[in-house]
Amino acid sequence: MRSARVSVIGGEPLRESVIALGLEPCDDGAVVALVDLRDPAAVARAAALDRAVPRVVVAGEPERHLASALGIDPSRIVVSQEPAVLGPALMSALPVVARAPTRTVLVTGARGGVGTTLLATNLGRRLARTRRVCLIDGTGSGAAAWWLGCGAGPWPELEGLVDELTADHLAVIATEAAGLRLVGGAPAAPSRALLAATVRAATAKSDLVIVDAPPMTSAAARDLAAQVDRRLLLAYDDPCSRATLASLAPADDVWLVASQSKAARLDERAVFRSLPRDESSVAQAMAKRWAVGGALGTAYDRFAELLLIDGS
Repeated sequence: MRSARVSVIGGEPLRESVIALGLEPCDDGAVVALVDLRDPAAVARAAALDRAVPRVVVAGEPERHLASALGIDPSRIVVSQEPAVLGPALMSALPVVARAPTRTVLVTGARGGVGTTLLATNLGRRLARTRRVCLIDGTGSGAAAWWLGCGAGPWPELEGLVDELTADHLAVIATEAAGLRLVGGAPAAPSRALLAATVRAATAKSDLVIVDAPPMTSAAARDLAAQVDRRLLLAYDDPCSRATLASLAPADDVWLVASQSKAARLDERAVFRSLPRDESSVAQAMAKRWAVGGALGTAYDRFAELLLIDGS
C-alpha cells in the first residue's frame, strides 16, 4: 500500500522523521503539511500552501502560543520532531481511508544477539494490557518463555498439522503468561511452513500477533517478511550489522531500530527508534523475569504506543 504523502516544510531531520514513520515526503499532492514554525523560511513557504491541506506544526514555546491563538487544534501542535511525538499528531491529521490495521508484527535482527527477544516480550507485555496478544517464538530457543517466566509447548507437536492448523489447535499448546498467549518453545525451531501457518492461525483469535524471529538473513524471516503487516529490524551500530543492512533493497519497508545506540542513521537508513543501553534495568528484569524498567523500559513504552497507533 502506498504511504500517505506529506509536505515537509522544514529541515532535513523533520523529513527523516516523516520517512521513519512510514510516510512519503513530497512537493505536491500532499494530504497533510508538516510545518516547522521555528523556521521563518518554512513559515513563509507554508503561507503559499492550499488552505484546504491540514497542518501539523512543530513549535517552540513562543510559536506554540501563537499557534494556539490562531486556533490551530492543540493535538496538531507538537514541541519535538521525534517520530514518537510527531506520529500521533500526523495520524490524526491524515484523511480517513480504508486501511487494514497492523495485526502481525515481525521482530528480527540484522544479526543474532541484538535484543530481539527482549523487545518482542516487552512489547507483548505492554500491548497485552489493552489488546489480545499472541507472541510466537519462531527461534525455537525458548528465550521468550524464559523472559515471560513460563514454560512453552515444543514445536514438533504441531508439525503434522501444518495444512489444517487453526486457532483452536494453537489454544491447546499455547501458554498464558504476562497477560498474553505464547506459542512455541525449545528445543527446536519450527519448519518454515509451520511458522507461516501459525501466524495465519493466530490472527483468528488475537488482536495482535508478534513473531520473535531468527535474524533477517534466515529463510524463515525472509518468508515471513511478505506475510506480516509490520517489520521491526534491530541492529547494532557495528560493521557486522551495517554490512547486513546494506543488503536490503532501498524500498524495503522496515522500522529500523538502533539497539544500544543513539545513531540517527545506520548504513544510510533513517533509524525509526533508538533503544538506550541500560544494563542495570535489564539485570533487574533478568533477576525477576519481569518487564524491563528504567530508561530502556520507557523506550519500550513509547514503542508500544506507536504500535497501538499503527494497529488502529
